[in-house]
Amino acid sequence: MHAHQPEVAIIIPCFNRWPHVQEAIDSVLAQTWEKTCCIVVDDASTDDSYARLKEHYRAEPRVAIHRQESNQGQSAARNRGVSLSQADYIGFLDSDDLLVDTAVASRMQLAMEQPNFTGIIFGDKISDVTEESLLPAEKEYSSPLTLDEYIDNMGWLHTNSFLMKKSAFNELKGFNEALRKKEDVEFFLRALAVQEARYAGGQCCMVREVDTQRARHDHARIIEQGERFIGAIRANETLTQSLTSNQLKQLVEADIKSVLQSLYRMKQNQRFRSTMRDAVSEGRIHLNARMIKRYLLSFLR
Repeated sequence: MHAHQPEVAIIIPCFNRWPHVQEAIDSVLAQTWEKTCCIVVDDASTDDSYARLKEHYRAEPRVAIHRQESNQGQSAARNRGVSLSQADYIGFLDSDDLLVDTAVASRMQLAMEQPNFTGIIFGDKISDVTEESLLPAEKEYSSPLTLDEYIDNMGWLHTNSFLMKKSAFNELKGFNEALRKKEDVEFFLRALAVQEARYAGGQCCMVREVDTQRARHDHARIIEQGERFIGAIRANETLTQSLTSNQLKQLVEADIKSVLQSLYRMKQNQRFRSTMRDAVSEGRIHLNARMIKRYLLSFLR
């Protein structure tokens, strides 16, 4: 045990996730790193999550429950949680996921060994079935993760799997509150444009499929966001200078395909076809057999 333990705050945004959020909080309270606290920001839930949490944890000094006056999205909830924290380091946990009990300690070990490092410190996301690592490859302890590596495979980082100094998070201006989708990807890209991440090793977080409310299933919100993600990237001069033209094209194409998939799933057929035609004619996506099949099927639904 270190003589001096920096305090770590785990921020949990919550919207209508009772009772799963209780399990998430309890996984934070089970951390072996003694100076770990939990800040929950309820994003104007309509299922009484806030009142239930206040009652359940009223005698637990390590848990603080706050409420947004209106639903502003998880980026705003996370940023508010950071602003309310007095901790040296901050991390995040989605409201229906879990931390392994050594998650904070394993990442803080590297933080204590390299106190001048201000970038992202990350561990392994693990399967909720096999508990095996879901990282795309093996990494040596303390080895770096670069922007290029992350763009090649975004499975390296997850919102639940990283810690960083609060001061460094604030310098990055936190999560982009205009984004309701891919806000984590946009944050990681900005972070890695200025400093590499480092791998702390060890199991960290377990992402569960307890319902269908995850961001990738919210097709209406994906459609509503449109190309704000790409707009945010292009608006960041530091990031655009760090990206190659091919990397930018790769990000653009992935985002457009995500919108197209949601339009198809929501049976917005005319908009699906016009969006696809525009993207192809502008050279922003390349057609494949699946896309052509969906284009033809959209006339029959």
